[in-house]
Amino acid sequence: MIRQTTAALLAACLLVAAPAVAQPETTPGPAPDPATIAAARDQVLPVVVSILVVREDFRQGEPVLSVSSGSGTVVTPQGHIATNAHVTQNGKSFRVVFADGRELPARLVGADTLSDLAVLQAQPPVPEVFAHARFADEPDLAPGDTVLAMGAPWGLSNSMSAGVVNNPRRLLVSLFDDEADYEDRLGADEPTGRYYAWIQHDAAIAPGNSGGPLVDLRGRIVGVNTRGMIFGGDLAFAIPGPDARDVVDALIARGAIKRSHLGFRLRSLKGTGLSEGVLVNSVERGSAAEKAGLRAGDRILAVDGAPFTALQPVDVPALQRRIAELPIGAEVSLRIAQDQGRRELKLRTRPQPEDRGEERAFAPFGASLVELTPGMGRRRNLEGERGLLVTGLRPGGPAAIARPALSEGDLLMAVDGRPVPDHAALEAVAAQPPAEGKPRVLSFRRGAEHRVALLVPVHGDQLRVPLPELPKAWAGVEVQPITASLARELGLGGAGFRITRLYPGSPLAAAGARTGDLLTAVDGVPLRAANDSSDDPFHQRVRDQIVGAKVRVEALREGKPVAFDATLSAAPANTASLRSLALSSLRIQVRELGFYDRAARQLPASQRGVHVDGVESGGPAGLAHLQRGDVIVRLGEREVGDLASLQVALDAALAAGNGRVIPVQVLRGPESRILYLERYWLTETP
Repeated sequence: MIRQTTAALLAACLLVAAPAVAQPETTPGPAPDPATIAAARDQVLPVVVSILVVREDFRQGEPVLSVSSGSGTVVTPQGHIATNAHVTQNGKSFRVVFADGRELPARLVGADTLSDLAVLQAQPPVPEVFAHARFADEPDLAPGDTVLAMGAPWGLSNSMSAGVVNNPRRLLVSLFDDEADYEDRLGADEPTGRYYAWIQHDAAIAPGNSGGPLVDLRGRIVGVNTRGMIFGGDLAFAIPGPDARDVVDALIARGAIKRSHLGFRLRSLKGTGLSEGVLVNSVERGSAAEKAGLRAGDRILAVDGAPFTALQPVDVPALQRRIAELPIGAEVSLRIAQDQGRRELKLRTRPQPEDRGEERAFAPFGASLVELTPGMGRRRNLEGERGLLVTGLRPGGPAAIARPALSEGDLLMAVDGRPVPDHAALEAVAAQPPAEGKPRVLSFRRGAEHRVALLVPVHGDQLRVPLPELPKAWAGVEVQPITASLARELGLGGAGFRITRLYPGSPLAAAGARTGDLLTAVDGVPLRAANDSSDDPFHQRVRDQIVGAKVRVEALREGKPVAFDATLSAAPANTASLRSLALSSLRIQVRELGFYDRAARQLPASQRGVHVDGVESGGPAGLAHLQRGDVIVRLGEREVGDLASLQVALDAALAAGNGRVIPVQVLRGPESRILYLERYWLTETP
């Protein structure tokens, strides 16, 4: 019970699994003098940047743009910025904000998910030489050393905290974890931290610090902050500076990291009583290692004659890195210990395969899909298969209503008889509408079954035109039910429905009704409230009439009877009956402005515009700070009166190409506001 409770508490506090105690931690010594801290700060903090990322994630089968932030450090005179790969992950556009407030666009030079490191490069309007910081050359930290964490926690730039190193070599494996599951816990399809142990320190970091530097009192980057407490705190983890430097240099030089692979995974000798070698934890089926006779449980004693030993889990990453850095295609000699004795195996390295394929949304199908890699296939019992794995479906979209409907986890293998092993193949087969609107024939695998389905794709911006409804009679009031018992308590002299709102120009308003009148009968038939909450009996009585009918409505006004002769009109369209449009260029959902929108804002009946129903925070409209509920009345130099004129105004503004921004006038609450669409985001986001 203690074991389960401790693990649960650790999981609740940390973004990652809690670490095991590998060596005693020390308490900090005397605090360094302020001048030493200031000198180290001034060497690095001025070149620490905040990173604004417009990222594209996938929710319910559709791409959704959002904004996230992280930190980074300028590390070359050419403006290269070291940060985390999870900061740039799924990024479609990047901007960096320097300590002096200057903001520049940036391009992604390269990212390496296995080390969780990435490099951006600032793009100034004219070439310049950037001030920069330097990585430490050696892993020479000791417990108790003072370190400074710099970055933008919660997006607050130019922040710094101080702490001490708790442990310079930490693996995120708790006392209760199986180290064999370590990589999978850090990311089943995209493991990180495979090739290094972390620096554990207690300088406070929080979301937004990711990618920022951990600095020693000599002003060196000794780590890249990556993981920490969910809400900040005294437990943080950084990638060692020398390891980060090697990856960053390789990314700058080549844009990617090429590693070797031998088809097996390792674990330490901990708990075995053995003192030599490293255990083979697993061997991939069909790999060269398996064919050469390597088995799970074997020990590797040496690689190309060099001894190979991992006594504790923290020793394993360095050995895995040594294998990964072997030349691709080289022959490698392994000395191994098996039950039958010691022997030599010869293996040839191959390139490290991708752990996870590229994910995209395919709008005509209303689904998001990821390219299946061999590793993903093994983990899902889909070895040897090629195709696109369904990761999400748009509710009501083509894939969700196909015959039969697709499900998350299905593997799409062919469309109209043509294989679709990747996104390019799917685009080639199905990007254009099929002839005569015919459905597509999909071949897919669900578990061990091979199935087929018919799917009718949808192309282009999604204009929703609701089905026409029969006109319904309308009195033009909102009412509150008054039961007989409530009427007695209030001394109203009768039961019925009390008018709480009169819409301007409505039938009862025109007949002389007022707010506060208690409606008691229609055409001599009494109105009775069933309870204190439902006004439906009144509205249903009105809807039972025909449009244009003349009715006599009896009421009590201040306890005295009155009557109104009203001609019922057709009810205005409700929100669900208005046309809407998903505008991909702005990443917003808009609809026609309706009667009830004008009434809620007390706008004149002649007011035109389009109502914003949804905004993606990372899309051009979201970055311009448009909000749900805004009414767009002008864009650029043109008035916006309806859905069609919005598209015309946007096209005209983009074609004009005048200035950096496009003004957008909106009605928000009681105000008229001016917002600005940046042309940069319109061209840089999908």
